[in-house]
Amino acid sequence: MSKPFIALEIHDASLWDPARVLPLERTIKDWGYNALVLHQNDLLDCCTQLGLTANYGVADLRLKKVRNNAAWLDRLTRRLSRIGAELYLEIKEPSFHDYAVELYPDLLGPDGQTDPRQPVWATFCRAKVADLLERVPNIGGLIVTLASPESRVSLPDFLADRDEIDTGAWFDRMIAAFHEPLAAAGKTLYIRDFSYTADMQSDVLTAVARCKGAVGASVKITAHDYFPEFPENPAARQVDGPLIFEFEALGEHMGWGVIPNCRVAEFRDRMDGYRRYGANGVLMRTSWEAITGVNAMDSLSAVNVYALPKMILRDGDPAEVICGWLDETHGLTGDLAGTVADLLLRSWHIPAAAYWNGRVFPRHSCLPSTWQEGWLSMETSGMGRRDRDLSIDPEDPSLSETARVRLFDEKAAAVALARSLAKDAEGILRQLPEKLATQFAAFSWLPAFARQFELATKATFYAARGHASDLAQLAALRSDLLDLAEHLETKLAAAPDLPHHHGVLFDPMQIRRFTASLPGGSA
Repeated sequence: MSKPFIALEIHDASLWDPARVLPLERTIKDWGYNALVLHQNDLLDCCTQLGLTANYGVADLRLKKVRNNAAWLDRLTRRLSRIGAELYLEIKEPSFHDYAVELYPDLLGPDGQTDPRQPVWATFCRAKVADLLERVPNIGGLIVTLASPESRVSLPDFLADRDEIDTGAWFDRMIAAFHEPLAAAGKTLYIRDFSYTADMQSDVLTAVARCKGAVGASVKITAHDYFPEFPENPAARQVDGPLIFEFEALGEHMGWGVIPNCRVAEFRDRMDGYRRYGANGVLMRTSWEAITGVNAMDSLSAVNVYALPKMILRDGDPAEVICGWLDETHGLTGDLAGTVADLLLRSWHIPAAAYWNGRVFPRHSCLPSTWQEGWLSMETSGMGRRDRDLSIDPEDPSLSETARVRLFDEKAAAVALARSLAKDAEGILRQLPEKLATQFAAFSWLPAFARQFELATKATFYAARGHASDLAQLAALRSDLLDLAEHLETKLAAAPDLPHHHGVLFDPMQIRRFTASLPGGSA
């Protein structure tokens, strides 16, 4: 059996900062990783340039940036090689920076808009890969997302109001544009599935299968995103070729490390699918592009980074794995380590309880801006679609009285658990090593996190059902929400040195926006 691919991923602007990246070399070496993945949608465009354009001044300045970016990546490959690791770039394509239009005018259609059907895209992407390989010859390979709505050239958006095209042929052409120059240089290509529709997902993974093992696939552990308690990503069943499972450590949908985000028990369960599908690697995301300069290694989320490599070859008891992390990282052992492990494992239930019967009510861990937005999020598995008309069936089983009692009891239980965990964590703070004690302050935010979602889901339930008796319940909930906003405003003001993302996750104005959206509310 070949050695599994075990990669650490940085997915925010800190990938350009040596002071943030180079310390991860020790994590990679000591914790069992063998690759570093830098993830930025236009990363390939940032470190390549295909000639000079007519606008010499702009092109020359851009070339200096490209050369410096590539020099940093090249230095990084050499540093990683010393510890037996490789560098990969994760990108979304097709993409382009504006300078390229002068050299490749056919990138734009007659209407001045990008047209992904044009064969020039394959030529352009192939040239970019060749340029990268000249500048960063020791790179391990690429992980490429094709046809994502988040790429600058979005095939799904293009097809939304146009005739269908042969997407199978399109994927074949684009995969070849990346694979052929990489294969010639002995490099690896994984095609990443990040499709918003089942048809597009099937097309790209079928195209990977046509490569007969020469190209791999990379899929998230849950469909669309890293949603807690969601079932296994069905795309894994479609992959015919080398497979990477993608995991997430920071907590994009679990509180960003501001609150505890211990996914160790979940990872243990997810590894069953890893083995069942014969996956040959894992990728652990440690940061998220929407939050600058925040990494899982800065918080209690570091336990997730430590845990995953330990579970690849064999099952590990989650509490024992956490205790191993506490010993190696903080020198904490014995009964106190067991108490900390228990608190971390139990804290998992709080961010998961922000969901509504397993449906995505939060917006990337945050409160929705309106109750309508939260309802639409649940209907679309967290995929947004704010443009959709709100349609609520009064007979929806999720709005029955039985459902109300169950939902409200679950949210009340989550608040009670959050308060208990915060109290227990506070009780042991003075016994913990200094760094761990600082990180354990995350437990103090659990009650407010659980409380805002308890109030918001209750209010949304009443607003959605809309009975006269329901609307009468909203006055008290509005008052409670506004009291919580005031409490958080005071808590944040008392700690002005907190990282900025604390104020985003617990934004008092967001609570007030949500409250104003409720029937009978005001802006």
